[in-house]
Amino acid sequence: MDRSEPDHDLHRIFLDPSRRTRPMHKWRHYFDIYERFIAPFRGRPITLLEIGVHQGGSLEMWRAYLGPQARVVGIDIDPSCAAFAGEGVEVFIGDQADPAFLRRVLDEVGPPAVVVDDGGHTANQQITSFEEIYPALPCPGTYLVEDTHTAFWGGEYADRYDGRSFLDYAFDRCRSLHEWTMRRHAFERFGTPPDERRGGATPVSAFCRRTGSVSFFDSVVVFERADRQEPWHQIR
Repeated sequence: MDRSEPDHDLHRIFLDPSRRTRPMHKWRHYFDIYERFIAPFRGRPITLLEIGVHQGGSLEMWRAYLGPQARVVGIDIDPSCAAFAGEGVEVFIGDQADPAFLRRVLDEVGPPAVVVDDGGHTANQQITSFEEIYPALPCPGTYLVEDTHTAFWGGEYADRYDGRSFLDYAFDRCRSLHEWTMRRHAFERFGTPPDERRGGATPVSAFCRRTGSVSFFDSVVVFERADRQEPWHQIR
C-alpha cells in the first residue's frame, strides 16, 4: 500500500498550523482528488462554496490555497459557525436540505465555480443540495461530494423518501451522460460531420449537455461541468 504523503500545496497548508488558526478533519487521500480537480481554479477570481463549516479550518485552507482573488463561502446549520466569516470568507446559516435557503444563497453569491459538499452526509441533504446548486455552476466547474461512504451506513444517513443513497443517485447521473449514444437509431447521425447533419440537435437533458464527467473515488464523487456537443464517430 502506498503510504506516501500527498506532495502538493494544499496538503502542506493542511499540515502547517501557521497557515491557519482553526482545526479541520480530512481523509488523506482526498488531497490528491482536490489537486486534480480544484488546482486549475487557483489564482482566479472564482467562488468556492463549501457545505459544512464545522470548526472553520477548511474555509481558511481554501482561502490560503486559492489565493486572494477567490471568494470562499461556507454553509452550515450551526449558528455558531457565523463567527468564522472574515476577509474573503462568508458564512450563511441554514439547512442544506432546504431548497429555498440554497436558492437565497445562490441569489446572493452568484454561481460558484467549485462546490465541496462536506455537510451532514445524509442522502437527502446530498441529493437536495446537488439538484439545487449543480445547475447553477458555470463551465468549467467542479462539484465534489465527500464522505459518500455514509451511503453504506444506513440509519439516519438513509433518509430519502425513495430509499436511494447519493451513490445510487450518482450512478443514475452516469446513465444521463449517455443520452446521445444510448440511442441506437442515432448512430448513423453521429457518423455524419456536425456541419452536415440535417434536422435539429438530438434532445438531451441539461445534465447531459453540460456535464463532462462523473468520477468515483473511495468516499468522493466528482462532477465536472463542461459544455458538450453532439458526439461524432469516424472511421479513418
